[in-house]
Amino acid sequence: MFQTISWVSLSLVLAGIVVHWIASPSSLLAKREAPDAGGRPSSGCGVGKLSTLACAVAFGSLFILFVTGFGGRLLLGEAIHGYTLMVHVGLAPVFVISAGVMLVAWSYQCGLNENDRRGLASLLCLRKTAKADTVNLGWKLTFWLAMALVVPVSLSMVLGMFPIFGTHGQETLLCLHQYSSLALTLVAMIHVYLVIRRKALCS
Repeated sequence: MFQTISWVSLSLVLAGIVVHWIASPSSLLAKREAPDAGGRPSSGCGVGKLSTLACAVAFGSLFILFVTGFGGRLLLGEAIHGYTLMVHVGLAPVFVISAGVMLVAWSYQCGLNENDRRGLASLLCLRKTAKADTVNLGWKLTFWLAMALVVPVSLSMVLGMFPIFGTHGQETLLCLHQYSSLALTLVAMIHVYLVIRRKALCS
């Protein structure tokens, strides 16, 4: 079941990215950016070399974690084991630490300004939104959603290392880890796409 859900969700996200890139007009992002409300620039999340390095390490380690954690399950229907498991477990702390650095370094730049909040409120109320109110909303929301998903991904595996939940609890934690990891991967894919597309169209 998990294998099918993974293939379907990954295919849908990839297809959605391709369709969005082709179908959405570049005029949505063509304008040079003005500063956000409160003097906050909206030109991206990165702040200096530290945030750039943390970003590279986080997404690089997430990719390796995805390959080691999902590769055998998706291609062969086998659970992670052996050296692949050792690499997966050893790299997990690197991802968590780099994600924490990203949260600290990017939180201010990815905060929702007045336009973002107005656009989000309009979307939630199913009202027509102005382009200026939603142009930065996607990559900011996916950033915060990804940071939120890091919590269940990390805790589910850490708690699973302690024999305090019983057999059923261990299975539940493993299931939570798998699905939250899949969700994190999908959100990260969308976030990276939105940031790359935005920078390409604004350059």
